[in-house]
Amino acid sequence: MKILVTGGSGFIGIHLVSHLRKLNYEVLNLDIKPPLDGNNLDTWQEVSVLDSIELRRSFCAFQPKIVVHLAATTTQDAKDIEEFRVNIEGTENLVKICNENTVGKFFFVSTQYINSPGKPISDDLEELEPYGLYGLSKLIGERIVRCKLESGSWTILRPTNIWGPRHTILSNGLWKHIYNNHYWHARKDQSIKGYGFVENTVWQIEKLIAMDSSVTDKRTWYLMDNNILQRDWVNAFAQAVHKRDLREVPKFFLKIISELGELAIRFNMAAPIYRSRYRNLITSNPIPIEKSVGFLGPVPIGLKESMERTVAWFTDEFRSK
Repeated sequence: MKILVTGGSGFIGIHLVSHLRKLNYEVLNLDIKPPLDGNNLDTWQEVSVLDSIELRRSFCAFQPKIVVHLAATTTQDAKDIEEFRVNIEGTENLVKICNENTVGKFFFVSTQYINSPGKPISDDLEELEPYGLYGLSKLIGERIVRCKLESGSWTILRPTNIWGPRHTILSNGLWKHIYNNHYWHARKDQSIKGYGFVENTVWQIEKLIAMDSSVTDKRTWYLMDNNILQRDWVNAFAQAVHKRDLREVPKFFLKIISELGELAIRFNMAAPIYRSRYRNLITSNPIPIEKSVGFLGPVPIGLKESMERTVAWFTDEFRSK
């Protein structure tokens, strides 16, 4: 079966392409950059979803029966919705091309941030409060798919906090700080969030791909392993690296740092934490389990093994720099 993956060179994409190939799917990855690893270069074509001419040419030459649309701009630091043309205009281009061809299934990879942390989850898009411009752009993308896709069935996938080997943001941020003993966690943190190990995530996506359309059509699925304490997830990395628990500081200390970060932003300076990021950090955001694991079944790789695999990759990568 032929599967087109847009954005297959990114974090989730490289794992998905590898997983699908192991299961003997024929995969084409359309991305503006080569894969983060070199194992799937033979599946990659340098094509932007904003280039409708090249996108249509590659699509028609390949003739996929399934499309997984991952290509996206994902920054939370954008100042203007125009920075998310890939998420909006790119999705419109791809939907239009799908409508011109025969497609069986269309999977739109959205985000949990179509709704702000702590806000009630609703099946009515009008009741959601997107988190930042990134969340808004993905909410617009969901509307495009729901309203304009005519060829084949659509399925919305909303990743939660997906992590694992080759996650560049975590590698250069949180994990690096923990590895260097430069990280302090909020004391008595009781916030609960949905987390997903990337190899479990792509396992879930393939299960949905293989299911009958009558089960997946016009439904929204959250990609996650489970809801757990944020502290337990971060501490699992610290334990795997240093064999001891995290160092903790009072929440008010982090709040002061976030206010200083807010001041730094006003002077166009970078800040590791600022007001909205602090609120996100301390806010619980559990995901209804029935919208993912409750239906798909337990994920194959547990937290301890997932973290061991991640830390093994991270330490090799860190030492090689």
